[in-house]
Amino acid sequence: MSALELTRACAETNDGDAWEEFVVRFQRPISFSVKHTICQWGEDPQQFIHDLLQETYLKLCADKCRRLLEFAEQHPDAVLGYIKTIAINVARDHFKSLHAQKRGAVETDQLLEDLDPRARSGSPGSAEAMEREVFLKQIDERLRNCAAGSNQERDCLIFWFYYLQGMSAKAIAALATIELTAKGVEAVLFRLIRCVREQLGSEGTQNRARP
Repeated sequence: MSALELTRACAETNDGDAWEEFVVRFQRPISFSVKHTICQWGEDPQQFIHDLLQETYLKLCADKCRRLLEFAEQHPDAVLGYIKTIAINVARDHFKSLHAQKRGAVETDQLLEDLDPRARSGSPGSAEAMEREVFLKQIDERLRNCAAGSNQERDCLIFWFYYLQGMSAKAIAALATIELTAKGVEAVLFRLIRCVREQLGSEGTQNRARP
């Protein structure tokens, strides 16, 4: 498939094969662009590369890949350049935000020392822990809808191995029960993430529309 055809297949369907092909085709240039930007900021690529790759794919997948598809339809021969630009901008924005947070943290450390300590976020009684539990239940309901089919259990495992256990796609693929390559695992993750986000976004729109 051409870059335009592949982009359209990913945008208009939930086809796992199309997403796997997308990852295979664009993973290397995205990785190179992200690593190059990380090095420009004087940071260790291995520490940030995985999260920034995921963030790049999420950016490309946002709103059913609308912006990527619009660009591909107007400039079918420049899709690779567009994707590399998105990867660079994602990495650059990450480090701009990170450095801004560090500056803000230094300024507020003294103020925080004067506050009464709250329940730790990991303790059962904390507000953060209860909110997280509710949120995870909501995610699991949407996830099972998105992963419906013969591979539902496997795909849900992949999702939670990644988000709760922090396992990489390579580590998940090494599990005997998964029976997918690392690229296949990444394709499943991208497909499920997009679907779950779309469901949550749709529900939010409906709630705002209610009187």
